[in-house]
Amino acid sequence: MKKSIAYITGSRAEYGIVKRLLRSLDNDESIKLHIVVTAMHLDPKYGNTYRQIEKDGFKIHKSIPINMNNSNNADITASMADCLQQFGEYFYKEKFDAIIILGDRYEMMSVAIAAAMHNIPIIHLHGGEKTLGNYDEFIRHSITKMSRLHLVATEEYRDRVIQLGEHPNTVFNIGALGAENVTKLQLLSKDELIKNKLLNATDKPYFVVVFHPETITGKDITEQVDELLSALDYFKEFNFVFIGSNSDTGSDKIYQMITTFTRERNYKFFTSVSTEEYLSLIKNSCGLIGNSSSGLIEAPTLKVGTVNIGDRQKGRVRGKTVVDVIAERHSIIEGIAKIISAQFVSALPNMKNPYFQNEVSENGHRYIKSFLFSNNILVVKDFFDINK
Repeated sequence: MKKSIAYITGSRAEYGIVKRLLRSLDNDESIKLHIVVTAMHLDPKYGNTYRQIEKDGFKIHKSIPINMNNSNNADITASMADCLQQFGEYFYKEKFDAIIILGDRYEMMSVAIAAAMHNIPIIHLHGGEKTLGNYDEFIRHSITKMSRLHLVATEEYRDRVIQLGEHPNTVFNIGALGAENVTKLQLLSKDELIKNKLLNATDKPYFVVVFHPETITGKDITEQVDELLSALDYFKEFNFVFIGSNSDTGSDKIYQMITTFTRERNYKFFTSVSTEEYLSLIKNSCGLIGNSSSGLIEAPTLKVGTVNIGDRQKGRVRGKTVVDVIAERHSIIEGIAKIISAQFVSALPNMKNPYFQNEVSENGHRYIKSFLFSNNILVVKDFFDINK
C-alpha cells in the first residue's frame, strides 16, 4: 500500500535545495508525494515562484496563501496565526502518513504545530544548526522537538539534535542537499547568463550580493545596509548582482534601499531566480557577499569565496572559504579584498566544504522510506536523556 507524504514549501530557497530529493520520492511507486505551496511562493512581490515548481514538472496539490506583511514582528505573528489556522484546517481534512519540512522559517513553525496537533509525523531537514542572529534559531529547535525523523547536515548538528532529547536512531547525518545540488545541476556559463539577461553585457567581473535582516540582534537594518552599499561603492572596477531577501521582519526596508541603489548604478536586482540561475551566478562570480546560508553551504562546493556579514549566520559550521566580517564599511571592504587576493583565490580549490557528502538525495530517500514503512512511526515519542 502506498504511503502518502506531503512536502510543505514556502520559499524559492528551500524548494530549490530539496528539489532533487522530491524528484526521487515522486518517482518511487510506493510513495504518493503531495506538494503544498504557501507563503512567498504565492506572493507576486516575490515573483510567484510556485510557477517554477510547475515548470519543473511537479503537480501542486494544494496552494495555501497567507498574509505576508513583514514591516514589524506584529505583522509576522499575524502571518503565523493565519498560517496556523489554515494548515490546522487542512490537516484536519487531509490525512498524511508524514510531512516533510526543511529548516526554520516562521511559517514552517505554524505548519509544524498544526501537523503535530493532528499527530502527523514530521520529517525535519537541516535541524540542529545555530543561527544566533535570527529568530530562525529558536524556530528550528522547536520544530526539532515536534519531529520524529531528523536528516541533518553535519555530525555536529546530529549531536545537537540528540542533545535536544531526540533518540540517536532517529537522527541521521546525510550532508546538505544544497551542497550536493551544485555537482548535479546543469549550470549556465557567463555568456549564457548575459544572453538570459541575468548579467549586464560587460567585461567587468562581478559579485553576487544577498543580504537578509538580522531579526533578534536589535541592530538597525538600514544602518547595516548603508554600510554594505557604501563598501560596494568602493569597488568601482566590479559589477554587482543583487538577489532579494526572504520575507523576514524588515525585508521591505532592504528591498527599498537596494532598489534605489541598483537603479542609480545600473546593477541587476532580482527578487527571485531559479536554483540553477542562482548557482550559476555564484559559480561565475568573484564571490558571494552578504549573510545568506548559501555562502556557507553551496558556494564552497563551487570554489567561490564568501564575505559573510554580521551575526545572522553566527554559530553555523563554516569552512575556510568563508570570511566573516562585521556590518561596517571598512570591515566589509577588507573582507572583499581578501577573497579576491591572489593568495586566497589560489587556495580556494583545496578548501573543503564541511556540508558536502556524496549521495545526499539517495540517502535521504532511503531514510524517509524506511521511516514511512516502519512499525513504530506513530509510537509515542519519548525524551532521550543523554546521561542515562
